[in-house]
Amino acid sequence: MSTYPFAPGPLTGTLGRIAVPAQMRTAMLRRSLRENPGPTVAGLTGLLAAAWLIRYALRGDQHTLALLVGAWVLGWIVLPLLLGGGQGRVRPAHLRLEPIAGLPAAIGLLAASAIGIGPAVSLVALAALPVHAARHGAAAILVAASGAVLLWLLGLIGSAIALEVVGHAGGPAGALLTGIFTGTAMGVAGSLWAVFPWVSVLLVGAPDEVVRAIRYVPSSWPLSAVTGSPGRGAGMMAALAGVVVLCAAAYILLVRRMVTTGVPFRPRGTTAAPLPRRTDSGPAGPRGTTAAPSAGVGRAQSGWLGWVPAPTRAVAGRELRAWLRHPLRLQYLAFAVVYGALLAGAPLLSDVDLLLPWAGPLAVLGAAAMSAGLVGLDGTALWLPFTTPGGERAEVRGRALAWLVLVTPIGVLLTVAGVVLAPDVDALVALATLPALLGAGASVPVWVSLLRVRPAADPRHPTSADNPTDIVSVLVATGAGLLTAAPVLALAVWGPPWVAPLMPAVGLLCGAAVCWGGVWLADERLARRGTEVLAAAGQRSRPPETVIPLKWDAQWYRENRATAWALALLTVGWIPVVPQGVMVLAFGIDGGWIVASHLDGGARTAVGLAMVALGGAMLLAGLVLWGRRPQPGSSPHARPASGEPG
Repeated sequence: MSTYPFAPGPLTGTLGRIAVPAQMRTAMLRRSLRENPGPTVAGLTGLLAAAWLIRYALRGDQHTLALLVGAWVLGWIVLPLLLGGGQGRVRPAHLRLEPIAGLPAAIGLLAASAIGIGPAVSLVALAALPVHAARHGAAAILVAASGAVLLWLLGLIGSAIALEVVGHAGGPAGALLTGIFTGTAMGVAGSLWAVFPWVSVLLVGAPDEVVRAIRYVPSSWPLSAVTGSPGRGAGMMAALAGVVVLCAAAYILLVRRMVTTGVPFRPRGTTAAPLPRRTDSGPAGPRGTTAAPSAGVGRAQSGWLGWVPAPTRAVAGRELRAWLRHPLRLQYLAFAVVYGALLAGAPLLSDVDLLLPWAGPLAVLGAAAMSAGLVGLDGTALWLPFTTPGGERAEVRGRALAWLVLVTPIGVLLTVAGVVLAPDVDALVALATLPALLGAGASVPVWVSLLRVRPAADPRHPTSADNPTDIVSVLVATGAGLLTAAPVLALAVWGPPWVAPLMPAVGLLCGAAVCWGGVWLADERLARRGTEVLAAAGQRSRPPETVIPLKWDAQWYRENRATAWALALLTVGWIPVVPQGVMVLAFGIDGGWIVASHLDGGARTAVGLAMVALGGAMLLAGLVLWGRRPQPGSSPHARPASGEPG
């Protein structure tokens, strides 16, 4: 590896070897910034959040600020697990061929981890600690700044350890953690109106319970050292430094083990199919095939699924096992359950139990949305249905049946739990929409995933970064569920009282009709365009990305208008959403350039909601344009960006 341009060059000795990971990370970051606007957009969003945190530090409560800083550091450690932080990151396994020992390798890897948008934004956010301490004098600023640097190192090292440990633990642990974290974040974000009263109380001043608990959190120690006695402050800073040293020692041991001995490859648990035995009815099938058993044997062993044809039953069994073993599928399922439960349960913080019976339908809708790209996880294994007559029909129906068998108990249990916890709430509408959402979620995502195949980079060892589900597929699957439930909702809102008992039947009929229609569409897609679907699923390597120039190039922007508009919308679209919308609606922020702050009452709320809708539309349009951007070589007018070889 050192024979490439990442070599130290004029630097020699240990310092030169330490610099190798930093040079590798720099090259990766430059390429990422030129090919993908995601890091830039995330950086701008992070800077907005960091600016708000610094503004709060000027006059906010000390304990609440410590809690917010701790949440920031914790998010820095956990978020890379969700957003595929291992992609574009120099890892210990990359240095096994380099002549570098454990300690220099760990130092070099940490230096490489510090190069990026995330660490820079986090350093800006942690500047809120010395800003808050400025009211106590210059010495307090130095103490708080030292604590901010230690917390920054804690987040940097903790993130590196989390990525390596969870990444090598693999399978269910990382998938469930990521799904639970994602569902929690999205559920809280979707329930801001219910969480807002509690957040408002916390921002004004931390309750006594929080004050007593926050003293054990490292993020509170720098400010406590500033306001406490000198001896107590020195002890807290020493304790914080000790935590950082312990984490650094753990990371050094981890890196040394991986660089010197490597990590043995442990394939994910699989169950080999038993060898078929020769019977009187015919010869045994070839080893390793997944052909369905004969109809007689299948019915004898089918149990409660005896009414299902044997090929469909075989596909359903395969899909159920995949749901319980595949990391990304487990992540999707955990997300749907947590997301639905929080959307329905978070309003209890405001003493609102109206949504509790809707926990089941919301979880079902989330599971349908997250299932809209499952075909991309299978890779070239999709060729199996084409080897059996009628295999396409069995494939579609088996996938739909497996989804129903898995998700229906979850939806029913969450709905029943909501009814039990809120007996005074009328749950008829929620119960009526549940079969409609189940019917749409069983078949429409199968059709969408066949229509928009997004293959995973490595189907055998997928990570969160290999998520093949895109926003368009999610919106189509979600919209199908909402449209299926629309007749029930319309009867509940505008129908006469006597039609209320008919709503469950209407929901069941709508779900069955949409399920049949989705299965028919998926059958047609797989039967008529099977070769096209298989070719798309087998594209393991991604096409080259459009290179974005790092300096102004008017000709490039004229020739790549779709990409330019996508970049502009993805960059500017956050302004209406966050400062003009969410900050006004959730936190009551006022400012001269914030439009809604000049209005009162309903007009203020309406303008804030309109800003959120405008920003969301801009971001959605930017995502659509980014997905339609021309690839290099696809146009006779395509040319490399400035500074690239022609």
